[in-house]
Amino acid sequence: MRLADGTVLLGWPLAQHTVTAGNYYNDGSAHNAIDLRAAAGTPAYAAEDGPVDWVQAWDGRTTTGVQSYGNAVRIRHADAGGKSLQTRYAHLSQVLVRPGDAVKAGQLIGYSGQSGNVTAPHLHFEVILDGVRRNPLVWLDDDFTTASPAVYTYAAGEGPVARPAQQPAALQRVVIGPVTAGDADILQKFAAWLGLDARGLVRREDAGSGARVVLGPLSAGDVRMTVELADYLGLTQAGLVKVEAA
Repeated sequence: MRLADGTVLLGWPLAQHTVTAGNYYNDGSAHNAIDLRAAAGTPAYAAEDGPVDWVQAWDGRTTTGVQSYGNAVRIRHADAGGKSLQTRYAHLSQVLVRPGDAVKAGQLIGYSGQSGNVTAPHLHFEVILDGVRRNPLVWLDDDFTTASPAVYTYAAGEGPVARPAQQPAALQRVVIGPVTAGDADILQKFAAWLGLDARGLVRREDAGSGARVVLGPLSAGDVRMTVELADYLGLTQAGLVKVEAA
């Protein structure tokens, strides 16, 4: 996202934002990234629009050099201040995009894991400006916690990007299908749990090819939860989920 003054505000690549390692490790050595707590299989999302410019498939054994990233994705965003801007997502268990794919902010690009040089599952997230890895927290808002007080956050003079207080959230519609009757039932029960049916925000269309479920207009949070349920059911990977403007 670009704010009115041109400031870049990246989206968090996970739904939950607990930083376990900052731009410097607790021992003071350079990390040049942040690590986010994530169980294996946690959905990972693009931080901003842009084409995928690099994807790596881990060879399953090497943990040095670029292979230390394991399964990884890099996205090229619009320039920031006349300099190239990229984000990288590493140690994934599964990658869902290919080089050249144009992705949108918040789009599912893979699942967290422990591929490459890791001791436990997490998401490694980098921001690369003009070829140099920068402190990612300077490009994100302040909606995060740290795993301990020792986790590095900001240097003197650094801080989070302030999200505009009056910026309205755009509503979106989620279209899922065609799916089986069983999956449609699950989606309808989920919608009822969110209170969407009582507000007339869920519609089911049954046809010979299967059921189609339309939810919305929804807030960003409800969209994220709906997509995560669809991911769990295997519908996103099958290309059966579409998020569109309401």
